[in-house]
Amino acid sequence: MYSGRPVPAIAELVSNSWDADATEVNVDLPLDQAWDPTNESHTIKVSDNGRGMNWELVRDSYLDVGRDRREEDKTDRSPGGRLLQGRKGIGKLAGFGIADTVEIQTVYEKADPALNEQVLLWFALSWEELKKAGRNQAPVTVIYAGPISKAPAGARTTQGTTVILQHLHNKKAQSSERFQQSMTQRFLVIGSKFRVVVNGEDLKEEAFKLQYRWPEKEWGETDVSGCGPVKYWIGFTEHPRRQNEGELSGILIYTRGKISQEATFFDISGGVYGQHGLRYLVGMVRAEWLDEAGGPDQIATPRDAIAWESPSGHAFQKWGQETVKKYLAEWAHLRSEAREKEVMEIRPSFKSRIEGLSPAYKKVAIDFVHKFKAIEMETKEFEDLLSWFLSALENETLKRIIEKIKDTNDEDLGKLDELLSKMHIRTAVGLLQILKSNLAAINALEKMHREDAKERGVISKHLETFPFLLNPTWILNKPEARVATWIKEEFGLESKGTEGDDDRADFICVGIGGTLHIVEIKRGKYVAKVGDFSQADKYRVYVEKRFKEISDPDGIKYGRIQSHLIAAELSSEANSIKEAYGDKGWVIFTTWDDLIERAKLSHCQYIEIFEKIATEEDNGEE
Repeated sequence: MYSGRPVPAIAELVSNSWDADATEVNVDLPLDQAWDPTNESHTIKVSDNGRGMNWELVRDSYLDVGRDRREEDKTDRSPGGRLLQGRKGIGKLAGFGIADTVEIQTVYEKADPALNEQVLLWFALSWEELKKAGRNQAPVTVIYAGPISKAPAGARTTQGTTVILQHLHNKKAQSSERFQQSMTQRFLVIGSKFRVVVNGEDLKEEAFKLQYRWPEKEWGETDVSGCGPVKYWIGFTEHPRRQNEGELSGILIYTRGKISQEATFFDISGGVYGQHGLRYLVGMVRAEWLDEAGGPDQIATPRDAIAWESPSGHAFQKWGQETVKKYLAEWAHLRSEAREKEVMEIRPSFKSRIEGLSPAYKKVAIDFVHKFKAIEMETKEFEDLLSWFLSALENETLKRIIEKIKDTNDEDLGKLDELLSKMHIRTAVGLLQILKSNLAAINALEKMHREDAKERGVISKHLETFPFLLNPTWILNKPEARVATWIKEEFGLESKGTEGDDDRADFICVGIGGTLHIVEIKRGKYVAKVGDFSQADKYRVYVEKRFKEISDPDGIKYGRIQSHLIAAELSSEANSIKEAYGDKGWVIFTTWDDLIERAKLSHCQYIEIFEKIATEEDNGEE
């Protein structure tokens, strides 16, 4: 349940500190680097100032796996009056999801009567020893048990508990920012009375920059039929949430101050009005009845998902879907109004352009704004579309053609065809200008190749500006930035200052049919070697594996991954591997000459066609 999931594993230890009435928890762990199980300095330490444990509590409670504390103690509150978060009695084992050894140091709040002094209990648990242990065996290694005054160096001597995870086996580097965000999302109780500090920095609730929020302040309250009372708020950010940077969209559900369902849309599906808004939607719900005293526990064992299949879970999900639909529709309505206001009032250039049109065309432009304002697109996309439309209305030739079409009898198909042909000429002229501009970009790339330009900052920057040079049927897939992050984190690639420039993937593209293309380019005159093919194929194999591991049914996946290597030429010893990888469709090798020739050929053919059409306008056609 916790394997390879550091955030939920560590969150369970923090949750134990809450149940122990701690007011402060300090978490220290290596971030922004891969974890090495052989590196003794790579440890995770979670230390609190809670009540601590004496030997009876350690033996009868902590080491009793599966113990329902609430049932046995006949209370669902801690001695300090907090609602207990733990229930199933297995959270103490969560650390084994990311480490092989767990050490516990604990000092009970009260002094030992026999010693008249507080006692430190320091013991270790090994995953390998636990697996080998027989029935009625206690594979616990006691490191020290005695008065704090005689505790060995490095031991804690103050009230509370410290858990140390050693021999970490999750090799993936954890981003500091993402870890902070994810850990913060798991608790609602973090604050002045329960302070959580990660590597010296306090966890703080994310300050959402919301464009709209319901209710505007505080939390709304309602009673869900078949479930119970809930408190909630729903909001929409001004810009889409950056999923690849850890900014999750969706609604977080909490019980007893701890997450019970990670970001969700309540499994909403189908043609939902305003569905585009899901990328902007955030919110929180508090549903205490999910884990109420004496009632059934409706939260999955890892404490991060709800058992939706239960009758009350189904009713709760239905309420959630209706709520999400309601506010998506409201968001779409407000966004369309705001867009029209922004375009017509805030953007003076658009307003003046519309005002400058004749009355008839002014009405056409305003009608256009009304019709298109509600279409799900970014404001910049809408502005580009409106600008294009206004340009058409401002163009005298197109205006005359539009006017003639408006006045033409629908039955006069010959006349209509003639007018459309003239519009075709105007389109050809515009496309011709684009194609000639693209041809200049192709010539610039050829010059970079001949002059052995550097890949970093020169060729790569040019290809980013003109991605059609890679392949006219591909698009740069910037939302799939996680692929580049996967590759960087897995291979630890850094600049080596070698002849072949940095050893890393340069572009992630998506082509026709949904194939994900991983493209690595080399400098202008670089000769590709066997190692370059091996590295490119490693990217493909690793990324393919990662996509197979995605369990989210709505997650973006690619069934076919293909690597590409672009260089000046191929070394003789790499020819056989080039043929083998190419035949299987694993790694496709292309020379700069072939790439440039292909781009030139397609553009020159189109330029010839459109120049022929455009000459009709030069000969007096309008």
